[in-house]
Amino acid sequence: MLPDLAALALDPTPLARRLTLAGTSFAFRALRAEDMAALTSFLAGLSDTSRRFWHGHDDHAGEAAGWIEAIGRYDKLRLVVHRSGRTDRLDAVVDLSFSLPPDFELARYARHGTVLDPARTVRFGPCVADAWHGSGLAAALLPPTWAAVRLLDRDRVVLLGGVHTDNHRALGLYRRYGFVEAGTFTTSAGPAVDMLLDLP
Repeated sequence: MLPDLAALALDPTPLARRLTLAGTSFAFRALRAEDMAALTSFLAGLSDTSRRFWHGHDDHAGEAAGWIEAIGRYDKLRLVVHRSGRTDRLDAVVDLSFSLPPDFELARYARHGTVLDPARTVRFGPCVADAWHGSGLAAALLPPTWAAVRLLDRDRVVLLGGVHTDNHRALGLYRRYGFVEAGTFTTSAGPAVDMLLDLP
């Protein structure tokens, strides 16, 4: 585990931001142990399509418990977004992974002709609640997420598990915000694209 991740688990205040979207105020912050019920509800509320695109599981409570248990212990940093004062209901989550398993992104990108440096690369997996699709919330969470990535001395972002080629909304978002396509591959759910972003 990165020492800075352990420090942020003890004091996550450097990650906290306020977002405003169409007059609605949101809190952007690190996942906390007391978010267990809200995270379980968020995962359970995702549509089948959202779960397919985001690699979600059917055991929502078990997945949420795994996220909570990993706080400050592994290579993960999970961030959450919720309306101000509504800690009981999450509107988006971000999964950041600071390791690159050799059989996944490292191998795939190498086949695409791109060598990833584990010391500067982070895997990024966002998910916005279905009710907020098309609202601009996904775009709004990018700047504070990149600030968290830079805080941990990384400057290259790759999509965790790539993005399905039929996930047109996500593909459009990533292209608009500077991600470039590295290559294609096939998953059990169909064809997907690896994309990367070098932060300025």
